[in-house]
Amino acid sequence: MTVRHADGGERPRVLVAGGGVAALEAMLALHELVGRHVHLELLAPGTEFLNRPASVAAPFGLGGPGRVRFEEIARRCGAELHSGTLAGVDQDAGVALTADGRRLPFSALVVAVGARAALGVPGALAFAGPQDVPAVTGVLDAAQRGELRSVVFAMSSGVAWTLPLYELAIMTAIELRDRGADDVAIRIVSPEAAPLQLFGGAASAAIGRLLRERGIGFEHGRVESFADGAARLAGGGAVPGDAMIALPPLQGPWIEGLPGDDHGFIPVDPHGRVTGASGVYAAGDATTFPIKQGGLATQQADAAAEAVAVDLGLRASAEPFRPVLRGLLLTGGAPLYLRAELAEHETGVSRVLDAMGGEASTRALWWPPGKVAGRYLAPYLATARPVVLGREPLVDRTPAVRGGAAPGGTEATDALELTLLLADEDARAGDFAQALHALDGAAALAGGVLPAAAVAKREAWLAALGRREHARP
Repeated sequence: MTVRHADGGERPRVLVAGGGVAALEAMLALHELVGRHVHLELLAPGTEFLNRPASVAAPFGLGGPGRVRFEEIARRCGAELHSGTLAGVDQDAGVALTADGRRLPFSALVVAVGARAALGVPGALAFAGPQDVPAVTGVLDAAQRGELRSVVFAMSSGVAWTLPLYELAIMTAIELRDRGADDVAIRIVSPEAAPLQLFGGAASAAIGRLLRERGIGFEHGRVESFADGAARLAGGGAVPGDAMIALPPLQGPWIEGLPGDDHGFIPVDPHGRVTGASGVYAAGDATTFPIKQGGLATQQADAAAEAVAVDLGLRASAEPFRPVLRGLLLTGGAPLYLRAELAEHETGVSRVLDAMGGEASTRALWWPPGKVAGRYLAPYLATARPVVLGREPLVDRTPAVRGGAAPGGTEATDALELTLLLADEDARAGDFAQALHALDGAAALAGGVLPAAAVAKREAWLAALGRREHARP
């Protein structure tokens, strides 16, 4: 399907459906690769992007990147914006069907609608994103009042991305210590043989040391239920706890007209092309790739964007999805940056993913640093967006420290406080652009998140800078 533009030329319609990290990365990648040659469209629910990866910091008075309105990113990409959700695809007609009955024709469709939380561990509180922040806050408050003496953190069956669980446990330990409730026992229960083993032995050892330093226990096992003050394990045994917070499993989107596995996830090839659906691509949590993680979702989106460009005859070749796992672990001190290349191999029963050459460092392993390591999205989410926007994509860095646990001492805290003070000085001098760049540096020191007061200042400085830019002749 094509659309005629003001210059008289007809351009293919490229529609991206979704409102998460994969959808935004796909939009930015397509704009960079083929923006002048296609008519870009975005079908997104609501009005703004919800940064789920950064939401783990919210119960502890921290905030991630500033809000991104869909109209803003559509304007940035020269795209047409549709509000709504994808319900189905008419492959023969080349039309996307929305939940409210609209039909949107396309030449290429990128499905990046994400997944949805399913039922988790019976009896446990689930943490799946921003909507669950109040529940975690309630646990912290109850522990401070002395109503809870122990908290268990676990994951449901089928959860492959476990890093948020460790962050919740570590940040809870630090928060309760700061509130004077440091005698509350905290334990992690995981089917992993070692903490965050997906990143390899060196990184897992560093995280194990970090847990011990924070007084957090680690139990190997799979939780089946939580009741009567204990987490019941598969095969017998129990871990005592007055409350339990668990990561729930995910279910696929079940898009009518597209193939799906038994859980509703969409099968794709290494370039994001949907099996048996010409002109349709998928990326992120909606696909069958087992690890549902923001950085990997952006890599899938990049592969799909390149495939779209090739299939429309606008690019000679496309790189396949080669997963590089980048994880940023909030520790209460200097964040711990983790990176590993993932490789699939056969076990005789199924295909599994193993880490190749895992790294752990207290220095940023990629730049700009942040919870979502997207080639185009990470620079876009930098503090100075949208007025000051660099064109340099995400780049990897060589670690200066390997295998070391992140310190929780004063050096990182002092550096963060100094950088925030410098930002305040720049703002008082009227140099809002430099103040925002200083906040970028502060976010790098703090693992992509900032204190709530700094988040509020960022919004005010962005608004002031925007007014100044608009006032210029």
